[in-house]
Parts: sequence; structure tokens; C-alpha cells
Amino acid sequence: MKKLMVALMIAMSVFVFVSCSKQSPLETDDSGDGVLYQRPEFVDDRPEEVKAKFTLSDSEPVELDATASKGAKYALVIGISNYAGTVNDLNYCDDDAADWAAFLQSKGYSVTKITDLSATKSAIESAMNTLASRSVAGNEVFFVYSGHGYNGNMISTDMYYLSYSWMAGKFSKATCMKMGFTFDACNIGAFKTALGKAKGRVVAVASGTKNYSYDGDSTMKNGVFTYYQMDGWDRYGYFEADNQYACDMMVKWGKAHGVRCTPSFSDSYSDYLIP
Repeated sequence: MKKLMVALMIAMSVFVFVSCSKQSPLETDDSGDGVLYQRPEFVDDRPEEVKAKFTLSDSEPVELDATASKGAKYALVIGISNYAGTVNDLNYCDDDAADWAAFLQSKGYSVTKITDLSATKSAIESAMNTLASRSVAGNEVFFVYSGHGYNGNMISTDMYYLSYSWMAGKFSKATCMKMGFTFDACNIGAFKTALGKAKGRVVAVASGTKNYSYDGDSTMKNGVFTYYQMDGWDRYGYFEADNQYACDMMVKWGKAHGVRCTPSFSDSYSDYLIP
């Protein structure tokens, strides 16, 4: 019933287009901004044995904090535009983080924001552990990531691969039943599957496992998925409808620009997830 209600509300304001048939890393943008940039694949020329040492594929479950406040709202927001070196730099991921942080703060969340060169593996893991420890029954938890995605990994600014299984393991003891996750990155769809298995979670991703996400133009100043999520919050009061709107609009945007967009979300929350 909840999914039907979401679909009906979105249908009232959005005409859903089918996704387009091709994928291109660089397209002319006829909207007046000149060039449309894909969030490119992560470039890593290190030897395979070095990459393996920088890959976090497993993790120990984080123990819940028995002293954590009940009925509290916690969020971790990560946005990385500035990576070590220059070849992997992106455009608006730090802006995505700033917009999400401001929105969640307006809803009463205590927000930890990590951006750009501060978003190291150590900083992310420490903040992730803290968030997971607070994921106790009665609390509300939100997680946001915008940056590089590669083969089911988030990428820290210091070139660590943080996998979907690593993150899912962190939250495997969580008893919180109201959790939102969103990822604006390429090749990021595995996080939806890994995190969305447990009850009480809504997980949104800007791309599938082998597809790209996109930066908008200078009038949007966001990743395309994040831009429409922010726009959706002005229209809808809960995360499921916001995500459906963002997915529909990103597909429509991709069709207009000749690129294939594959955003999606999963929903195992029992009610409407209102931040």
C-alpha cells in the first residue's frame, strides 16, 4: 500500500520517461552551460598488490553504545570533490554534502560532515563507527555519501576502497528501525542491496552496479541525483516520495542529454520515513 501511495503521489507531478539507450562519458549540453561531465571512473594506476592493501572488504560489527541517548537523531554526511592529486577531482560532491547537512540539521539531526581532503579512510571509519554505535532502537540515523564510486566501493580522499560489505558489516548489529542512506556516485548499486536487507531502512543510489552518476551544470551545482533529491524535499515530506521523484527526474534528465541513468531505491521501513 505504501509503495502504491508513493507512486500515485509522484504520478500527479512527474511524467515518467523510460531510460535512454546509450552511455557516454562526455556529452554536449545544449542547455547553455557548454559541457556535461560524467562523474568519471576512478583512476588508480597503483599495482594490484597495493590496491589490495587499500581495499576494505570486511569489518567487525560495531558494538552498540548502551549509554547512547534514546530518541536522538544522528547523521553522517560525506562529500569528496578534492581527491589526493588532481586526476580524480570532481565538481559538486562537497556541495552535495553541504546541502544535505543543512537539510538534516533543519530537521533536528546532529550532523557530522566530512568533506574533501578531510575525508580520509581513518576519518570516515571513525565517524562511521560512531554512527553505527548510536544506531540503537528509538534513534534515527541518516548517512549520505557523494564522491567517487568504483565496483561497489566508496573511495576516500586518500585512495582507500570502502566496500559495500565493509559498510554493511559495520551496521549489522544496529537495532535502529528508522534509517536513511543515500549514495550519489558511479557503480554504487551494491550498497542498496547490502544495506537494504535489514528492516527499517530506505537506501537510495544514483547508479546501478555498472553505471554512472552525473554532475549537473553550473546552474544546478549538485550531482544530478542530489539536485533532484533537494528539489523533491520542497515537494514531499518523506524519503520514499523524495527518492521516487529524484529517480524519475534523473531518468528524464538523462534522456534529454542522451545518457542512460539508473537511479533506484529500496524501502524496508514500515511507515513513511519522515526525517
